[in-house]
Amino acid sequence: MPDLAGLNVVLPRTPDRAAAMAAELVGRGAKVTLMPLIDFQFPSDTSELDAALRSLRSGRFAWVIFTSVTTVRAMVRRCAALGVPAASAVPADTRIAAVGTGTRKALEEIGLDVDLMPDRDHSARGLAESWPHPADSGPEGGALRILLPQADLADPALREALTTLGWDVRAVTAYCTVDHPASGVRFTPAVEAGTDGREILLTPREFLAGAPAGPRAVVLTSPSIVRRFLRLCAPLPPGTLLVAIGDSTAAQMAELGGPPDAVADQPTPEGIAQALFIAMSTGPTT
Repeated sequence: MPDLAGLNVVLPRTPDRAAAMAAELVGRGAKVTLMPLIDFQFPSDTSELDAALRSLRSGRFAWVIFTSVTTVRAMVRRCAALGVPAASAVPADTRIAAVGTGTRKALEEIGLDVDLMPDRDHSARGLAESWPHPADSGPEGGALRILLPQADLADPALREALTTLGWDVRAVTAYCTVDHPASGVRFTPAVEAGTDGREILLTPREFLAGAPAGPRAVVLTSPSIVRRFLRLCAPLPPGTLLVAIGDSTAAQMAELGGPPDAVADQPTPEGIAQALFIAMSTGPTT
């Protein structure tokens, strides 16, 4: 088990999204500080999303794909607004795909079972590589339809990959990624620090001022967080380690400011802990 004793880790997430990762890192000896940078809200017009959810419930899709916990939360909130229990929003004959364990757990918590999840690469790329060819799936004609609710800033790679396979993918904006705090209609829990004293909320200004003191690392968990982090927190305090949750985040870091000190093999708390340990061992790349 990687030992992270003495390392101050900044997670640019809200407490509700950072809980599992924070618990893992604290358990390995790190001190965790939260610095929320992005937030989520519904698009100003939800008519397209609402129409897609009605079509989903009526059985017009062979598959529905959930690529994040945030997407699940958006669906639950809109279903409630439409008077539809989330557990009955997906017909029994419609199969469900989840990008990773966190998303699968969120679906199971509302009563939906997952039919497909990548074995190892818990990312959109891994999901695309795991996706069945239409010829191996049985459906024909209209039954080839896939519903893909996603963020307004979602990478089109998954949709394009499935379309290339021969599936009819309907991508719809389920939520918008905005600077924290959101000014529109948000659907995620309010930002509050943990009550056990392990979680401290930090602002970008405080981060630049040097808090927390001592060896520290920042875990960047999406390309959008990379963009906001570099806009608000550059130039970085000397010696700050940067860890990316996956390849797309690492690519955005390399494009805008330089490569990360380590990249997690898996976007899981355990994968992040291992990447932090590697970054501690090798030191900053810049």
